[in-house]
Amino acid sequence: MSHQSHTHDHDYVIQDSKIGSNEKRTILVVILTFITMIVEVSYGYITGSMALLADGWHMASHVGALGISVIAYRLARSKKLNEKFTFGAGKFIPLGGYTSALMLGLVAIFMGVESFERFLNPTNINFSTAINVSIVGLIVNLLSAVLLWNSHEHHHHDHEHSHDHVHDHNHKSALIHVIADALTSVLAIFALILGKYFGWNWADPIIGIIGSIVILKWAYSLCKATVWEILDGNSQVIGKDKIKEIFKENEDVEITDLHIWRIAPNAHACEVMIYNNNPRGSEYYRDKIQKKFNIEHLIIEERTCSH
Repeated sequence: MSHQSHTHDHDYVIQDSKIGSNEKRTILVVILTFITMIVEVSYGYITGSMALLADGWHMASHVGALGISVIAYRLARSKKLNEKFTFGAGKFIPLGGYTSALMLGLVAIFMGVESFERFLNPTNINFSTAINVSIVGLIVNLLSAVLLWNSHEHHHHDHEHSHDHVHDHNHKSALIHVIADALTSVLAIFALILGKYFGWNWADPIIGIIGSIVILKWAYSLCKATVWEILDGNSQVIGKDKIKEIFKENEDVEITDLHIWRIAPNAHACEVMIYNNNPRGSEYYRDKIQKKFNIEHLIIEERTCSH
C-alpha cells in the first residue's frame, strides 16, 4: 500500500490571488496619499495657509490607516505566521479592517468636535485657497477610490459562481477611508462656495458636522462586521440550516453539533457531529457537503445512536 501525503496547510490568504492584488493597489494608494500629504504640509508652511496644513495632516491620518491595511496584508500572507496559527493567519484581514474602522471613527469624532467649535466661534476663512485645497484633495481621493474600487468590482465578479460574497474587510476599510475623505472634500467645496458667494460662513461647520455623522455611521458598521469575524461569529454566508437541509431527507441522520465560521476572506471551517443508526462513514457526509459548499476545513464525526 503506497503512503501518499495527506498534509493540509492553511495558506488560504497566500493562495488567494485577489488578496495579493488588493495589497498592491492599497500600497499604490498609500504612496499617492503620502506624496499629497508631503506637498500639502510643505506648501502650507511656505504660504502660511492653515487650510493646506489642516488637509495635509488629515491626509497623514489616512496614510496611517491605509498603512495598517498594508501591514495586515503582509502579516496575513506571511508563511511563517500561517504555520503558527491554528487556522492560518487569515484573521489579520478583519483585524486590519477593525483597526482602520476605529481610526476612521476617531477622525469622524475629531471632525465633528472641531466643526461644532467653529460653529460656536467662527473664524475667518480664505475661501479661494480652501476651495483649491479641497479640489486637490478630492482629485487624489477619487484616484485612490478608482484604484481600490476596480479591485472591489473584479473581486465580486470573480466569485459570482460560488455561494460566497468575498469579504476582504481590510480592503473594504481602505475603500471606505478614501470614499469618506472624498465625501468630506465634496461637502467642504459645497460649504466654501456657499460661504464665498453668499456669505454663509455657518455652512462650513454645519456641513462638517453632517459629514462626521455619516462617516461615524460607516465606521460603526465596519466595526460590527469585522468584530463578528474576529470573534468567530457564525458564518453569514453558509447558514447552519443550509447544511442541515442537505440531510433532511435522511431520516436516520441527526446533526447534534454544528459549527461553521469564516477563517479567511475566502475560506470557511466547519465541524459537525452526526448520529446515525446506520453508519455510512465520514466520507459520505463530506462528499454531500462539499458538493454544495466549498468548505476548506471540514471535520466530521459520526456516532451510532446508543439507544
